Amino acid sequence: MIDGYCCVCCALPRNLIQHLADQSTGSERELLHAQIDHAARLRGQRAALSKQRPAAAVGRQPLHRQVFDAQGNILLPGKLLRDEDDPPTRDVHADQTYENVGIALQFYKTVLGRDSMDGHGLRVDASVHYGNRFANAMWTGKQMIVGDGDGRHVTGLAKSLGIIAHEFSHGITQHLVKGGLGVVQMPGRMPELKGEAGALNESFSDVFASMIKQWHAGQTVREADWLLGEDILAPHTGKAVRSLKDPGNARLTWPEDDQIKSFTRFSPTDDAHRASGIANHAFYVTATVLGGKSWEKLAAVWFKAFDRLRARATFLDAAHATMDVAAALHGNRSAAHAAVKAGWKTVKVLA
Repeated sequence: MIDGYCCVCCALPRNLIQHLADQSTGSERELLHAQIDHAARLRGQRAALSKQRPAAAVGRQPLHRQVFDAQGNILLPGKLLRDEDDPPTRDVHADQTYENVGIALQFYKTVLGRDSMDGHGLRVDASVHYGNRFANAMWTGKQMIVGDGDGRHVTGLAKSLGIIAHEFSHGITQHLVKGGLGVVQMPGRMPELKGEAGALNESFSDVFASMIKQWHAGQTVREADWLLGEDILAPHTGKAVRSLKDPGNARLTWPEDDQIKSFTRFSPTDDAHRASGIANHAFYVTATVLGGKSWEKLAAVWFKAFDRLRARATFLDAAHATMDVAAALHGNRSAAHAAVKAGWKTVKVLA
C-alpha cells in the first residue's frame, strides 16, 4: 500500500447529484441528499484508512477480479458473487461490472504493460447493489463501488465502460503519485481533491476512460464521441456526465454543467471536476491534432508523464511533463510532441 491519502472523488460530481435532487421532490430528493452526505462520510473513512498500511490483496494471477454483492448494505465488500474465471452469474450488474473491469485491466496490460492498478497484480474488488439505489460509482482507496442508480435520473452504472474505467483509473493514480495527486486534508474537514493537482487527478481518469472506450471499440479519434457517462443518464436528465471535446457544453452533457476548458477561467477554489475540463480538453486537442487512434502513442505519453508528477502538481507541470515524455518517446520534432504542445496552448496553459 502507498503512503498519503487515497483518491476521494466519485464518478458523478457533487453538483450533478445536487442538480438531480433539486429536480426531485419528497422521498427522491431526500434519497439524493442522503447520498451526498454519505459520499462525504466515505471520504472521511478513506482518510483514516490511508494512514494505515494494510497488505495489498495480490491476485492469484496478474489480472484478477472479484465482484461482490453488498445486498443493499454499506458494509463492504459483501457476498462474493464472481471470482476470476468463474462463469457468468444471474446478476446482470455483477456480470457487467466483471466484464468492464476486465476491459480496463486488459487495456493497461496490453497497451502499457501494467499488471493491475499497482503494477504488481493487485486484485481488483468491486461491490454492486451498494446501499439504497446509490446513484454513483467510486474508488474507495481499497475497492470499487458500482451503484445501481436511483432508478429515475441515473440508471445502473455497471453497464458503463467509461464510468468503470474512470474509477479504475483513480486506483491507478493512487499508486502512481505518492501522497495523493491533489488530495488535501483541511483541519476539521473531510479530505478533498483541490486545486490544479486535484483537477489533474480527475482528468487522468477521464482521459484514460476515454482511451479505454476507444480501444475497446477500435475507434479513431474522429470516430469517438469523447463523452463519459453517456449511457447512464435518463433522457430527461441529460445526455452525458462529461465531454472532453467541449467541456461545459450543456447541449452535450446536462443542464448546469459548469466544466471549463481554458486556464484563463480557472480559480484555485474551483471544484476538481469543474477544472478537470482544462486538462481533458488539452488531451482531446492533442489527440485530434495527432489523429489516428489515441492510445497508440498518447497512452504511454500521458501515463509516463503523470508518473513524474508530485502531489501538488500544476497544469504547467503536466504540460511540461507530457511534452518531455513525448519528445523522449517520439522525438523532439515529432508530430506527437507538436500535438501535445498544441493541446496545452489551446487551453491557455502554455502561451
